[in-house]
Amino acid sequence: MVWLGPILALISVLSYFEIFATWPVTRDVPWVNLTGLAIALGLSIAGLARSRRRALAAIGLVLTLFFGWIFVWYCYVFSSRLPGAELALDVGAAVPAVSLLDERGQAVDLEPLARGKLVLVFFRGHW
Repeated sequence: MVWLGPILALISVLSYFEIFATWPVTRDVPWVNLTGLAIALGLSIAGLARSRRRALAAIGLVLTLFFGWIFVWYCYVFSSRLPGAELALDVGAAVPAVSLLDERGQAVDLEPLARGKLVLVFFRGHW
């Protein structure tokens, strides 16, 4: 029971990125993952209270707290740090001379695309 808490905590954190981040109901408020982390914390505390190997149980509790802290920090601190709107272009403004990388890693210049109307959509993530 000593390692059940940290294992459940790790599964709760990883399942957010692999499964639950795709749906807004579990991405915006990760209630499933927070519930899993709370259960993992309870298991780690129970493991610490019942274990004869206190040092090993304490390491399990610290790992559970670490995984929980990283997850809460990511969801509520890191993800909320969005850039301010004061640097955004106004509607109808000229396209700046910018070169961006596409999904294949090749540069795409925006200046040739500025002849007509252009909508730029930036996705948060990676390829």
